[in-house]
Amino acid sequence: MDTAEIKSILAEGLKIDGNITAEGKIRIDGVVNGNVKGHFIIVGQTSKITGDVEAEKLVIMGEVNGNVKGTSVEIKSSAKIKGDLTVKEISVEPGASIEGKVQTGDFLKTEQTSLTETTE
Repeated sequence: MDTAEIKSILAEGLKIDGNITAEGKIRIDGVVNGNVKGHFIIVGQTSKITGDVEAEKLVIMGEVNGNVKGTSVEIKSSAKIKGDLTVKEISVEPGASIEGKVQTGDFLKTEQTSLTETTE
């Protein structure tokens, strides 16, 4: 993981109440009470997110209490997720905790298509 590419770091000890939308690569090591959306999100080992997380690329090492949606998701051994996962590609290390429904493969594309159709 090249930290030089990371545009923003929400450090351990930082608490945010509210939604976050970020461009580029960000790392969260603190506490977030709200939804997080971005291009590339790293959920650090000390992080705790209470809200939905959505990104093209996600690396989860910490705790997420909410639904996860992404194109490519890596769930590391220290991760704890309580919520549904809808992802195109997923990798899960032994030791990770996941409580919720997991949909992989074409489900992400199908869900996005159906959302577009219902909003028109």
